Amino acid sequence: MFEQVEEYPVDPIMIGAEYFAQDPRQDKLNLTVGIYQDAQGQTPVLKAVKQAEQRLVESQTSKSYLALTGDVEYCAVLGHEIMGDAYSSDWIAAQTSGGAVALRVIADLLAQMPKKPTVWLQSPTYGNYVPILSAAQANFRSLPYYDSIRSELTFDEMLDGLRAASPGDVFLMQGACHNPTGADMTSEQIAALLDILEERGIVPWIDLAYLGFARSFDADCDLARQIAKRFPECIVCITLSKSFGLYRDRAGALFVKTRTLDRNLVKRAVTAIVRSGASHAPDHGCSVVRTILQDPKLKALWQDELEQMRDRVAQMRETIVKAEQDTYGTGTLTFLGRQKGMFSLLPLTKSQEVALTRDHGIHVVQGGRINVARLRDQDVLWLVRAVQNVMAD
Repeated sequence: MFEQVEEYPVDPIMIGAEYFAQDPRQDKLNLTVGIYQDAQGQTPVLKAVKQAEQRLVESQTSKSYLALTGDVEYCAVLGHEIMGDAYSSDWIAAQTSGGAVALRVIADLLAQMPKKPTVWLQSPTYGNYVPILSAAQANFRSLPYYDSIRSELTFDEMLDGLRAASPGDVFLMQGACHNPTGADMTSEQIAALLDILEERGIVPWIDLAYLGFARSFDADCDLARQIAKRFPECIVCITLSKSFGLYRDRAGALFVKTRTLDRNLVKRAVTAIVRSGASHAPDHGCSVVRTILQDPKLKALWQDELEQMRDRVAQMRETIVKAEQDTYGTGTLTFLGRQKGMFSLLPLTKSQEVALTRDHGIHVVQGGRINVARLRDQDVLWLVRAVQNVMAD
């Protein structure tokens, strides 16, 4: 029976992690998996999280199931935190096991519609979008977003491509710290994009995974708030893995804004899809988030810790740029200082990317994505010299 199994689309992040594990060398550097690490190479549990967990241990009285769509209070607190005044109880909300489940619920919903809308993706984009959409059998197409060799957005080409979209199609975008490029749109570009979406009747679908790693948690919610206020229909998917350091505890959410007449049908559909898939979401991480957001002292502590993580990533970007300039007097990697968040794409051809791993032991995600947050100070010159070497050959 199992000989009938065919190849599945695989997230390139997982491929990169597998290659790293198979590499027998001791002097190797893993810049693949998307987790934050401090200067000592550790992924710490935040102090605010520890304190919230202690409160939960002392106060929680049951481990019984919640509703299929999760904790109503958690969803309301998070919805208001992210969308501000644009969020209300009229939104459909579901607590999810991280962002991937939220994405899959919507992919299933779109794929099961009698007339499937097309989901328009930025390219390059997050490596799990295509596997999720493919597994759901949703329709999707890609638009050019970024030129990795020139290290710049191809924004006008993306807008031109969107003119082929039909009313009712969906545009899937990221809110801040674009993965895998690190290149976010300017406020003027965002305004132009939203104008096009509104003019053509395209539904915005925003994925928020790195809130707080660009400017601040509040500032990084700006695009979601603009969309929530402006559009009668929109989709917001959230993971809090990075913002709260809750990677394995899977804290996420799904929010859907519909027209009033459609709300009950869509809510039942979302609930049914959740039930047939992930079913009840794990609650521990979400309860931690709710506890922190509802307590001013814990919230202030968490914001301070998030700022420290953001500052370390920004400083590491500046360190790479300075190291290249001081060592080689070149500006090949200057773009890294302009970009935001944990990820960026090295301006390498496929053969140069292979050489980076083969000759220098530096493992990156296919396409040249590196996780800046996994670098330590002592790794910077290793990376800079390796990039210069492979680009010179």
